[in-house]
Amino acid sequence: MTTKLATRKKESYKIFDEIAPSYDFLNHFLSLGIDIYWRQKFLAALPKTDKIVVLDLATGTGDVPLVLVKDKRVKKVTGIDRSKGMVDIGKKKIQKKKLEKKIELKLGDGVKIPFADETFNVVTISFGIRNFSDHKESLKNIYRVLSPKGKVLIMEFSLPKNSVMRFLYFFYFRNILPRIGNLFSGHGDAYTYLNKTVEDFPYGAEFAGHLKEAGLKNVSYKSYTFGIATLYQGEK
Repeated sequence: MTTKLATRKKESYKIFDEIAPSYDFLNHFLSLGIDIYWRQKFLAALPKTDKIVVLDLATGTGDVPLVLVKDKRVKKVTGIDRSKGMVDIGKKKIQKKKLEKKIELKLGDGVKIPFADETFNVVTISFGIRNFSDHKESLKNIYRVLSPKGKVLIMEFSLPKNSVMRFLYFFYFRNILPRIGNLFSGHGDAYTYLNKTVEDFPYGAEFAGHLKEAGLKNVSYKSYTFGIATLYQGEK
């Protein structure tokens, strides 16, 4: 990771504050709506138990919590994010759906994770951990706040293995997505930065290895949509 990229990750919440008003629209538009399909994969991966208490890190505007509460076994979802702009929009979405009793969004650091040990049955992250200043430290704290036999579910971008898909992927992510994202968000290089974090981040077996290093067991991962996104799972 370059020094410049590492520095920007530490203050990435400022970028998200600036693009918050257009974030949801661009998220769906630039992914052709596939991001909605990817988040649905969390539901099938939830543990087979009742009264599930979830912590969603880098929760943004609350899209993951809104998906998770569709499962009646999910008792409560707490989402934290460093971007006040994103959290404020998420709170409005939750209020509109009258889900304040089941979902709580608040400001919080996904690396340090300001909660007591063994507090949650499940910890989720959707396309956020690559923006963390120290994802290994985050994984250690995820392990800490998970209850015994608790589960972590992390969906993150990855790189296609197929050479043709990889070429198309890089062309889109390096040329088309940044231009459209930067234009419609009104931010000079937010989506250029976000693309760089995708290419810089470890994925597949390497990232699965980081979960194991943090103490997680039964680690597995599965790719979706030609390898563009990968869901990682691990248990305490």
